[in-house]
Amino acid sequence: MKLLFDVLSVLVLLAALGSAVMDFRGAPQILDLMQRLQYRPGFERTLGLIKAVGALGLLVGLFVHWIGVLAALGFVAYFALAIRAHFKIADPVKEAAGAFALFILSTLTFVVGILS
Repeated sequence: MKLLFDVLSVLVLLAALGSAVMDFRGAPQILDLMQRLQYRPGFERTLGLIKAVGALGLLVGLFVHWIGVLAALGFVAYFALAIRAHFKIADPVKEAAGAFALFILSTLTFVVGILS
C-alpha cells in the first residue's frame, strides 16, 4: 500500500506543480476563470502558492508518511472548493473536469495513505 500511496502522491504532486506553474505564469484560461469568479487581480498567484506548498508536502510525505497524508487531505479540500467555484459560475462540466479528476485522485491518495 505504501508504494501505491507514493505513486499516487507523485501523480498529484506533478499535476499540482503543473497547475501552479500555469497560475504563476498567468495563463489566459486561468486569468479568464479568475475574472469570471470575480477574484481580485493576482489571486491566481496565491492559488499557485497553495498548490506548490501542497506539492512540497506530498514530496516530504514520501519520507514522512503523515505529512503526505495531510497534504493529500489539503488537496481534497482545495479541489472540492475548486469544483464549488466552477459550479458557482455555472461552468460546463468540461471546464470543471480537471478539478473533478484531481479531486478524485487526491481523495484516492488520501484514502490509500490512511490505509497504509
